[in-house]
Amino acid sequence: MTRCSDFIKTEFPLIDDDLKQYVEDVLENGAEDFEDSEEIYDAVGEVLHEISSDKTEEEIRCICDKLLNMLKPNKDVNNPNGLTKVLNAPVNLGAMAANLESNVDDIKSIWVTQRDDTLKVDARKLEKAQAKLQEKQEKRSKDHTKTPVPPKLESATASQVTSKKESKMEAKGNNRTQDIRIENFDIAYGDRVLLKGADITLAFGRRYGLVGRNGLGKTTLLRMISSGQLRIPSHISVLHVEQEVIGDDTLAIDSVLQCDTVREGLLKREKELSTAINSRTTDAELSNELTEVYTQLQNIEADKAPAKASIILNGLGFNKVMQSQPTRTFSGGWRMRLALARALFSRPDLLLLDEPTNMLDIKAIIWLENYLQNWPTTLLVVSHDRNFLDTVPTDILYLHSQRIEPYRGNYEQFIKTKTEKHKNQQREYEAQQQHRAHVQEFIDRFRYNANRASSVQSKIKMLEKLPELKPIEKEVEVILRFPDTEPLSPPILQLNEVCFWYTA
Repeated sequence: MTRCSDFIKTEFPLIDDDLKQYVEDVLENGAEDFEDSEEIYDAVGEVLHEISSDKTEEEIRCICDKLLNMLKPNKDVNNPNGLTKVLNAPVNLGAMAANLESNVDDIKSIWVTQRDDTLKVDARKLEKAQAKLQEKQEKRSKDHTKTPVPPKLESATASQVTSKKESKMEAKGNNRTQDIRIENFDIAYGDRVLLKGADITLAFGRRYGLVGRNGLGKTTLLRMISSGQLRIPSHISVLHVEQEVIGDDTLAIDSVLQCDTVREGLLKREKELSTAINSRTTDAELSNELTEVYTQLQNIEADKAPAKASIILNGLGFNKVMQSQPTRTFSGGWRMRLALARALFSRPDLLLLDEPTNMLDIKAIIWLENYLQNWPTTLLVVSHDRNFLDTVPTDILYLHSQRIEPYRGNYEQFIKTKTEKHKNQQREYEAQQQHRAHVQEFIDRFRYNANRASSVQSKIKMLEKLPELKPIEKEVEVILRFPDTEPLSPPILQLNEVCFWYTA
């Protein structure tokens, strides 16, 4: 019976202990009575099907054949009717049928004798096994009918520790500083932590370049600031150039002018007052209000706004004709240029740019670099263009290892300072490791020396007080190798009868 138990465990590794015990009891109690594999299949086949639904009926019957060979090694499986039995004496079937009702308890079959009660299957075990099967069937039916849950889209989240003093000043409206300090903040995207306990300070009037490897959270940081998830003083206006201008019938230059809401509101009010004064008798209050509106328009130099907008659009590649075209006639790249023009024209307190040179040609990039060098407010830009980062930023913010490190100067100065800083940090780390090893060697050598016990204890305390320095994490460098090619056979380029001229 041990062979059968091992064989069942091998064929059905996921079988429950109760079901396995039930199958073994059925096989053990009926070992002498099973005449062929069909009887074994009738006894335990359904249970085996429930245990392993991936097996076919033919495979289960084959397993039953092997079980029969283990129970009765000398049994001939090719004889489905079992051994041939010879009667000791003739049997009168008519007489047996006449006395069937009275002898029904004694005569069960002319071939099989009545079984002993000790060979019956335990009813409790059978009931427990059937309950297990029923529970598995219900679980499978629930799994099939379960409605698939759509995957949850991950999004970025931010948390920030704010100062009570700044919160009180903000609540009272006394915080008028133009500098921005975001301290001790975390940013995560789904389960991935991008920044942890980071600090960032943006001084008014300085231009910051945010650099770091792809995927570390530079764009996410800009979005957290522009969306307000990272809190900054409410009086500071923020503009993030991220989406292109919606295409409609608005002219390109009008699209830029409309972003100056103060100017647009004053012009609208001036038109309403002029219409009201022209349609009725002279009203002193309306005249005074109109005079005040004219004064405000003069103070903001509203008459120079179209010229400023035209200069910005021209610098970004819009000629006179294009400036007078509806925005719906432009492609996505030109609409992004329009969005950039609107941001430059509106001049927010904090301008956030994410790869602004991606949609520009060389001429527009050079113009933008020169224009941003005189930017009057705070600028935070993400870029991988080294020439742009050498020209525009006054400071570099280096994002790595879930924190932000500030550096003075442009990108070239940042590389020099960072390289020297990392060399010094690596030297300090190596020196500390050598010192730790030397002290630890002394501790291990005299740990059990009673005369040196006080010295060992002082050395242990000294090691515990040493600051924990970490080795410099080197960024992964990507090296591109191009295969050498054979020289091209001349002529590489040939032009015949070419004409070129400029129209007057």
